[in-house]
Amino acid sequence: MKYDFNSKTFIETAFHKDRIAIAGSDADITWQTLQDKVTQLNIAFKKLNIPKGHPVVIYGHKEHLFPVAMLACMQADIPYVPIDKIYPKERIQKIVNTTGSQVIINCCTDELDIPFPVCINHSLQATVNTTPNYTDSIYGNTNDPLQYIMFTSGSTGEPKGVQINQSSVLTFVNWATKDFGFSSTDVFMNQAPFTFDVSLCDVLNAFANGGTLVLNSTELLKDHDAFIERLLKYNCSVWTSTPSFAYLFLRHEKFNSNYLPALHSFLFMGEELPGRTITVLKNSFKNTRVLNAYGPTEATIVTTFVNITEDLLKTYTSTPIGYPMPGSELLIDKTNPDEKQGELIIVGDHVSVGYFKNEELNRNKFFIHNGKRAFRTGDIAYYEEDKE
Repeated sequence: MKYDFNSKTFIETAFHKDRIAIAGSDADITWQTLQDKVTQLNIAFKKLNIPKGHPVVIYGHKEHLFPVAMLACMQADIPYVPIDKIYPKERIQKIVNTTGSQVIINCCTDELDIPFPVCINHSLQATVNTTPNYTDSIYGNTNDPLQYIMFTSGSTGEPKGVQINQSSVLTFVNWATKDFGFSSTDVFMNQAPFTFDVSLCDVLNAFANGGTLVLNSTELLKDHDAFIERLLKYNCSVWTSTPSFAYLFLRHEKFNSNYLPALHSFLFMGEELPGRTITVLKNSFKNTRVLNAYGPTEATIVTTFVNITEDLLKTYTSTPIGYPMPGSELLIDKTNPDEKQGELIIVGDHVSVGYFKNEELNRNKFFIHNGKRAFRTGDIAYYEEDKE
């Protein structure tokens, strides 16, 4: 059983419906339960008359309901706004005021001290506190619906809402399911907050492949022994994180293929991947792939991807960020034509339509190149000949 993001339906429903779909910090649910809860939420959306294009806040941390709610919103063409319960109240209030969201899905038992006209609790029970006003808060377009708005601080510290449309999500999913080499037997370790799109890589890959998503709370991650035992318990096979997160475990006595034999792939993104980290991992985990990916939130998770082989490590002085996804283009904007490096510009259907209600920044960062959306990353890069 898996989820087809192109048709927005669960398919192969007769197969493995009793397999764990999500192992949350609070409970485990099967694929059948996942489907039932997504259906239940969509029925609630219709009863509450939530229009397509109105942003719904999903609040919580690593509870099983969080990715359920994400999937339900995407299926219903209702953009979701992920908010972690570790956020300060002032930041949450600012995001709510900016989006005009009238609805919150509270995935945890904690009460949020911010009033919402409509609340859906962790048991999927809806409460209408006041009459919601959706009229002034409907965004996107029907041809390419808005899927989520992810707020990221950036260098200014002010929340910037990155808008990602359905076409961008599909571009990533169709590429990942074809080229990343994962399958329905895979168990995906998820640890990044849902407000950080590294976490979305695990969610989309797990659902699209029909695998299992194992959520790990910040509290659990503080106990390295407990975290590694959780990896063992669920036979986690795919590790996705920033390199610095993996670095925390490199010297742990049980962080190796002898103790964690199911772990066959490390997928890194979000930071530069040091060669030393790769070497230690390959020594500790025999016959395990180390995959490097790059991409800002504004370009739907990642844009480039490469399998770091031994030959590649020996060939290049710094770790390559990889090859661009099919249909995308990477441009190097050089101040001087004779320079080797310059600002990296990403072009493709996976590029965001822009920041939410921030036209001045949009004019500086986004533009159209040969009919496709383009984003100025601010990162410095250069091309080097493929020597493999």
